[in-house]
Amino acid sequence: MRTTIMTEKIARRGVRVPSEYHADFLDGIRVASACTRNVICMYRADLVGDARRWLQSHLPTAGHQGYPLLDEDGRLCGFVGRRDVLDPSVADTATLGSLTRRAPAVITGAHTLSEAADHMVLEEVGRLIVVDAADEDRVLGILTRRDLLAAHGERLRQQREPTRHLKPFRTRT
Repeated sequence: MRTTIMTEKIARRGVRVPSEYHADFLDGIRVASACTRNVICMYRADLVGDARRWLQSHLPTAGHQGYPLLDEDGRLCGFVGRRDVLDPSVADTATLGSLTRRAPAVITGAHTLSEAADHMVLEEVGRLIVVDAADEDRVLGILTRRDLLAAHGERLRQQREPTRHLKPFRTRT
């Protein structure tokens, strides 16, 4: 974009003026295509002591930083973080449901990754629980910062790849 008198005035006031416009890559990707579908969940009635032993077992499924909490009917009722479960001031006999501090941050699969990133910033969380749009208590997946960065990394890889063109078809003479 050319510099105009107006953009020059704005730039002199210390405001960054973009030199060109481009589409937001994350705005073109839906949460449903980037989230993890196999979500490891915990139940609110489970005991903290049992959850601690499982987290310290070093199983591949026990390496996450947070887990959705489900009630007895398998419906979303909260979120529990690894740090909260491993907190030594919490008794082993406490339930995981007692560790929840606020309602879980959720998003639907129809939202874009750009909207998801904004939601993460506003909620001050590193992961969003992906729920069914018609039933917000039904967990469909989880979207983490890592998933957002992976999508962004894909954009960078695509930019670095040389553009591929079709070679002209040759006929035998």
